Amino acid sequence: MENAPDHGRTVRNGSLAMIGLGVLLFVLSLVYLIPHDMGVTSALRSRGVHATAVVTGCVEVSGPQDNPAGNSECRVRFTTSEGASVETRLAYVTGSVKARDTVTVVYDPRHTDTAALASSIGFWNSLSRNALDVVAVVASVVMVLLGLAVLLAYRWLTRARSRPGAT
Repeated sequence: MENAPDHGRTVRNGSLAMIGLGVLLFVLSLVYLIPHDMGVTSALRSRGVHATAVVTGCVEVSGPQDNPAGNSECRVRFTTSEGASVETRLAYVTGSVKARDTVTVVYDPRHTDTAALASSIGFWNSLSRNALDVVAVVASVVMVLLGLAVLLAYRWLTRARSRPGAT
């Protein structure tokens, strides 16, 4: 039985990978996802200015196989209330616009590089993004706890087997 697979090593490595990925997702959620979504929406709702913009281009970030509507990262060009022409990336991906469309954006007059479609900062879209952020945090915690539980159970079983008198 020299060539028997080492299932213990697989269990241990799988548990450690799950713990590592869970910690990574947790940190990513707390450091980037939640602050970005909350910060952009809050800034645009509190001091945002509406402007008519032209979509200058879109790059597909997920295709119809992932999302039937498709999701694209788009750039828009608009003129600020002070008369400056600005071209920037929309804060959120969208499947509802394409190049050369005329859309209404909300931009932050303090940071004109922050803009979003007016519909993207609506109540339901914001609620959906926040719910996904919470799901990411919960999933990360579950991954870490499950990885720890499996790792501890594996260690307990291997120690129990190695004790004298164990079968």
